Formats: sequence, C-alpha cells, structure tokens
Amino acid sequence: MDILSITNVLVLGNDETEILSLQQSLDSYGYQLFFRLGTVKNLENSLIEYSPDVVLIQIDPLSLNESLSLGRFLDKQGKVPFIYLSSGGDDATLFKAQKTHPYCYLVQPFEPINLHTSLQCALHCFKKHKVSNSIMQQLHLEYDELKMKVFNLHSNSSTVDLCNCYQFKVKNFTLLYKNIEIKMTKKERALMSLLIAQVGSIVNFDQIIRFVWGSAHQSHNDVRTLMWRLNKKLPVAMVKNAMGLGYYIES
Repeated sequence: MDILSITNVLVLGNDETEILSLQQSLDSYGYQLFFRLGTVKNLENSLIEYSPDVVLIQIDPLSLNESLSLGRFLDKQGKVPFIYLSSGGDDATLFKAQKTHPYCYLVQPFEPINLHTSLQCALHCFKKHKVSNSIMQQLHLEYDELKMKVFNLHSNSSTVDLCNCYQFKVKNFTLLYKNIEIKMTKKERALMSLLIAQVGSIVNFDQIIRFVWGSAHQSHNDVRTLMWRLNKKLPVAMVKNAMGLGYYIES
C-alpha cells in the first residue's frame, strides 16, 4: 500500500463545488478526504473522529473571522498542520491569515500537483517541527534539573568556601576573592554556579551549553570563549580544563 493512501485530510468549508474539485484533484494521489462545515465545533469533533494528518481550511470572505478562528484553534493546539485555501490573494486577508501561522496559503485555481506538493511539504515540516520541539522539551527538562541542583547547592550554608581564597555566596550567586566581589556577566555567573554546584566533577560541554544558554545551538567554541573571558577575571586560576571534555573545580 502506498504511504499516501493512509494520509487523512480534513477539509473545512462551505463551498461544495470547490470541495468536489479537491476530491477529484487528490484522489489520484491516494489521500483520504473528509469534509465538514467550517465551524470550530465541527473541527473539534472531526479531530477526534478522523484523526487527520493535515487540515485544509477554505477561507470564506463573507465570514473571514470564523475561517481564521479555525486556524487559531489548530495553531494553539499544535497537533495538526493546516493549509488555507483562498479564492483571492489580497494582502489584507493574507496578513490576517499569517498571524495564525498556517503551513501554507494557496490561492485558486488549485492545480492537483500544487495541492499535493503543498500537503507533502506541510506534513514534512510539521514532523520536523515536532522532533525539534521534543528535543527542546528534553533540553528544558535537563536545564531545569541543573538549575535545581545549583539552587539547592549547600542549602544549609549561605557561603561556599573554595580554593585559593575564593568564596561563593549562594543567595545571590556572587563570587568573592579575598572578600572582594568579582564582577561577572549573567552567562559567566551561570557557568560559575554550575561548576561550583559540581565541585570535584567534570562538567561537560553539553551540560554547560544547556545550562548557560538553554539550547543546543551553541558550539564548544562558544563555551571555550565564555570560559576564557571568565578566567581573565579571576586573580588566581581556579577552573581546570578537562582535556577537551569540559571543565571542573577541584574539591
């Protein structure tokens, strides 16, 4: 069975002529189409009944707000990609539609090949978006765990005594050298807090990136640069380089 034969497409609209045309255009590509009047209630019920992979929304110029409300609903849910089908390409309607974040906006006449390629692009981009979101959610979980470890650091003490006359004030995350505060940027402070939270253990590059930046878009060189800037501010060396694995502070 061709993979496209299991692709369910929900069409929301009131134009029966256009709906018949869509059916004829997409039949040859193996899509399974379901049709409902364009109301939010119908949309909610159809998402449960048909489990569509993608939704096509006909834009009715006489009830534009209602048509766009369908897109807003799907955008808020974030579970199914959707495409607008419009009878005209005026900028005012397009501008309003863009605010609901559709995966595509098609204007009549709808050529079968254009419908097919647009549906496939929407499905592909949505799957990639879901993977990216899943990765970011995992990163945020790890980031929160690291934050909790830092914030719970030495909960019975307000000050951590470190080597070479350094002290770390847990309450406001400040580093002192011989009772004089070392001025740090927000990212430098985050990096130092993480290293102190794991004194005696190597903190690898990925951990640092997730904690300091909260994402996976930075490189190891970004970490090295941040560490270099921080080390320049330290009167006496405290942070050790773990031979390309990361950094640590001796216990």
